[in-house]
Amino acid sequence: MEQKMEKLNRYFEEKIAGCGQRDRELSADGRGDEAVFEKVRGNIYDVMRTWLAVAARINPGNADAVKDFFIQRAEQIPASWAAACDKAKEHGDTVRMQTEQVKLDVVREVRAKFDEIWEGAE
Repeated sequence: MEQKMEKLNRYFEEKIAGCGQRDRELSADGRGDEAVFEKVRGNIYDVMRTWLAVAARINPGNADAVKDFFIQRAEQIPASWAAACDKAKEHGDTVRMQTEQVKLDVVREVRAKFDEIWEGAE
């Protein structure tokens, strides 16, 4: 389980750093709206990294419980983001819709990476 946690933490660190770099570049280029989306992406990677850390802290040494906790959070919490995205679409609020969609896209990406790493050989 330690190797999996290390790989996932490296993945999160790289993604967060990349988002920060793109945020700074876009901001410097006067592309503030796009920079905001990079901040949102970075924040969601950070939130998901926190879910993983909490899962490991409350389930020390229990890989199955860590996996279950992380997957539960990755399904449960984004449900409110999906609802907010739908509501924004209903009201024609494209900025809010895009923001919620960015969050959902990051969750899907992280879930795929989580499954790839967690199901991989130890």
